[in-house]
Amino acid sequence: MAKQNDEPIDMRIVADRADEEPEVSELVTRLEAEAEREIADGTVTLRWGRDQIAVVKRAASLMGIPYQTYLKQVVFKQALADIEHAEAVFAHRH
Repeated sequence: MAKQNDEPIDMRIVADRADEEPEVSELVTRLEAEAEREIADGTVTLRWGRDQIAVVKRAASLMGIPYQTYLKQVVFKQALADIEHAEAVFAHRH
């Protein structure tokens, strides 16, 4: 993470933009790029058989949503349920 300076930055607003020093502009641009990298979406590739994909696409179609969206929703819900179950079992054992 970029080191921040605690000193105030002098700026004046000109119409719909801020008139700032080049160093400040560079810092803001760098921090924005860093933030974008930190929140960028991840990508997952799955290798499934055609029959498995057909089942998922059929279920997604019945739900009226794209199959990628369906996969994300189902996997996320299942992961939350698995975590909840595992934590309950773990807590019960201790």
